Amino acid sequence: MVLALGGLAPSLDAAEVRLPAGFRREAVAGPEVKEPMDLAFAPDGAAWITGRAGEIWRIDTVTLKRHLVGKIDTDVNGDRGLHGIAFHPDFPKKNQLYLFSHVLERPKGKYRSRVSRWELRGTGAEVTLVPGSDVTVLQFDGEEEGQHVGGGLFMHPKERLLYVTTGDNNMIWKLKEYCDDPANRAQSIADPRGKVLRLNLDGTVPSGNPYARQAGARGEVFTRGHRQPWLINWDAKTDLLLLAENGGDELDDHEEINRIVSGGNYGWPRVFADGLETRTRTNRVAGFNAPWFLYKRNTGGSCTGALIYRAGKQGGAYPDRFQGGLFYSDYNRKTVRFAPVDPKTHQPGASENFAQNLPGGPVSLRAGPDGALYLVEYGGWFQATTNDVVSRIVFKP
Repeated sequence: MVLALGGLAPSLDAAEVRLPAGFRREAVAGPEVKEPMDLAFAPDGAAWITGRAGEIWRIDTVTLKRHLVGKIDTDVNGDRGLHGIAFHPDFPKKNQLYLFSHVLERPKGKYRSRVSRWELRGTGAEVTLVPGSDVTVLQFDGEEEGQHVGGGLFMHPKERLLYVTTGDNNMIWKLKEYCDDPANRAQSIADPRGKVLRLNLDGTVPSGNPYARQAGARGEVFTRGHRQPWLINWDAKTDLLLLAENGGDELDDHEEINRIVSGGNYGWPRVFADGLETRTRTNRVAGFNAPWFLYKRNTGGSCTGALIYRAGKQGGAYPDRFQGGLFYSDYNRKTVRFAPVDPKTHQPGASENFAQNLPGGPVSLRAGPDGALYLVEYGGWFQATTNDVVSRIVFKP
């Protein structure tokens, strides 16, 4: 099935959507891409989109023609569904795709999170997913309620290793019980949940992982102490590996962007923000990795994407003041904000508005080869809506 918007990308700018002068928000795909979740760019510049109910779409970002590559079976109870997507590092020569999804195994009644590798047939606008070609490279059990399941994938182009983000899978109303448990999932290196995992392409454990040789540990664990980690983006110039992550739900909690380093412990659920104890809200606890950047939750927040902006290979660069700076997205607030980053210390400064009042909440933020920021905007709450859209913000003074 091939669809096209027809002609140039239509502007999505509405009176309530606010952008800096010279910027425009364009449609890349509309609500026919139902419940979009994540986006990855292929070497040819095409954008590949996952839909929560199992669809995978390919969009030519020049012609805007798009087609359904395939659909997989997935469980969509709670936060579950098809989430992350990543290409084999030799794609398309090695015509393989990695997907993070969730399944309910019947009749066992087991909920499982799964990273699978799929074969593709064809190239370009003719590419399709080969049915039944999937190989499971990672799988672990989840809870029936299905909250905080993570689901981000990132293929590190330099390391040629696959990073996976997993949520703590804990229910909000069980937080006190969870904090009081010394073996809570996010802190336990024997549990894959509440982690950033790092895998070889076949799912085996890289020898350089911090717990690869530790008895009783899951060797895939790269970092721990995460609640609901979303997307990872890497900046080649600074080697910053940044993770967007949801903090707690109290008004004084914070949303976080964490710099991921081997063996890092980011504190959840024992601490929040820059080391405040979760239970007392005042005592400070040492020994945890502080967030690289954070902002107060106040009346709501959900940090879903963070990246260092660089000019695209195909041109279309933003003005100089944005080069090397931080862009980050928030689903609840329906915003994208910008903060400058010191080129010497690599530390972010104060943030400012960039895109406000988006109709859909951004759940994925990626930089395209054309120099534009691409947003996967999810308009519903566990259902498809007309505000489901893939958009991009271009600079056209």
